[in-house]
Amino acid sequence: MSTLGVVVLVFLGQSFGALLSATNPQLDADQLARDVFRNEIAAAIHDQSLWCYHKLREEAGKEKLIDVCQTKDGEIERLLKVNGQELNPKQRQAEDQRILRLLNHPDQLRQEQKKQQEDSKQTQDLMRMFPEAFRFQYEGVEGNLVKLRFFPSPDFHPSGRPAQVLRHLEGHLLVDAKQKRLAEIDGQLTSEVKFGWGLLGHLGKGGTFLVKQQDVGSGHWELTAMDVEMNGKALFFKTISVRENETCTDFRQLPDDINAAKAFELLRQASTRRCC
Repeated sequence: MSTLGVVVLVFLGQSFGALLSATNPQLDADQLARDVFRNEIAAAIHDQSLWCYHKLREEAGKEKLIDVCQTKDGEIERLLKVNGQELNPKQRQAEDQRILRLLNHPDQLRQEQKKQQEDSKQTQDLMRMFPEAFRFQYEGVEGNLVKLRFFPSPDFHPSGRPAQVLRHLEGHLLVDAKQKRLAEIDGQLTSEVKFGWGLLGHLGKGGTFLVKQQDVGSGHWELTAMDVEMNGKALFFKTISVRENETCTDFRQLPDDINAAKAFELLRQASTRRCC
């Protein structure tokens, strides 16, 4: 996947709150954030387990339910429903043919896998920047989760477009202190982001994002929800509007050596049991 991994140190909810309220809570919050992001990056690199799950995605006014399987060859997706309606036999056949064409053209499959790997690397690069780009403040606990506020650090001098966005962002983290992982991150653009003095594009003030992840089994954390809403312009004139909403459920672990072809058979069998 997808994916977004991040955050935590060894402390338990209420007792950790008491510690942070001691002599230097700001230092403790900043250190916690550094340890947390380091832990998320390590998990993204070393946890190579593979999973199937259901993804409910809202896009272009449609709600799509998709069965996803991670494999050593990359992710395979199979559409199940559109706006709550099961695909009819003709649509299921067309979806199977789409996947078979992908399996029969290894170059296309490798391109998809390369894109997934590039997305993962970019996410890890941003996570490495996060502790330097922001200051952190302890804001209590929510259940068994530690809450931290983040806001731009005046000492951060970004290069590249993704890093520039961080200077205009603030929000909150929710951290699972027991497993030392990031449970939730939400942020908002507090001012307009301009690229190339605005000539190459911009993102409008007020854009928001929310990402959640959780332990889905065996200590493995996966993205379970994402909600992004951004607006702006790119390349001088083109208006852009990004509205993504995804929810992931029903995680099932797969064998570590499963390939794309075997995953496709699993997806077809699951669809047959569901429809017949």
